[in-house]
Amino acid sequence: MQDILSRIHSFMSMREAARAACVSRAFLRSWRCHPNLIFNKDTIGLKRNAFGENFHGKIGCILRNHSGISLKTFKLDYSGMCGFDGTSYLDSWLQIALKPGIEELTLFLFDTNKQYNFPCSLLSDGVRDSLRYIKLRCCALHPTPELGPLRNLSNLHLLYVSITWAELECLLSNSLALEHLELNHCKGIICLKIPCTLQQLSSLNVVECSGLKVIESKAPNLSSLFVRGSRVNFSLVETLQINKLDMGHAICDARAKLPSIMPNLETLVIESGHEVCIL
Repeated sequence: MQDILSRIHSFMSMREAARAACVSRAFLRSWRCHPNLIFNKDTIGLKRNAFGENFHGKIGCILRNHSGISLKTFKLDYSGMCGFDGTSYLDSWLQIALKPGIEELTLFLFDTNKQYNFPCSLLSDGVRDSLRYIKLRCCALHPTPELGPLRNLSNLHLLYVSITWAELECLLSNSLALEHLELNHCKGIICLKIPCTLQQLSSLNVVECSGLKVIESKAPNLSSLFVRGSRVNFSLVETLQINKLDMGHAICDARAKLPSIMPNLETLVIESGHEVCIL
């Protein structure tokens, strides 16, 4: 019976599962193992002008009744909330969510006077073994060399995240299965050096990282490169496998240079308000 309920849950939305739990004891027990917890205004039914205290009150109630067992996806989106400063709640929520077996973590905050410091200490051995996707927005991330390997992490998206290159290097050196990396408005990163050990990395997006001076990549299978707000010295990038290039600055003599440095290039997009390049 429990197995059947778990399968039914996998096809239900979070709101549908919560409603079913209200009328069925069996579903209530199964609800505590619901695999996908996605929190935003729509999923918990708040009005547009709802304030943060209503939002985190509902989240806290749901999480206190969830065991954390069998949780695969945890998404928290605080965008558009009024008067929110919920950093004091986040640690306790993540302690419930970050259990062995978790695969996808999205923490979508917005800029406040008190920036939330993501607790890397919660990334235990079991959590690191199962995590495949991490997306963080508007927080601080300070991993150390003692972090340990994230063996299955394939997608890492950091948006408006406070992190230095040394800290990001710790994270990348422990993420050898990484396939997609996005850095968006991470102004603390001064240089970006992708090591050759990231052999699965196929996509790199770097957007408006204002402090970034150097982009270097030795990833042998990088096929898609998207850069805005920074210049790339292609002599420092392994370009043989690149088939999609999207740049914010024109490459001088692109017609002559690109065929030799990117023989497999199929798609080229160049946007620039200061240079004109006819291809």
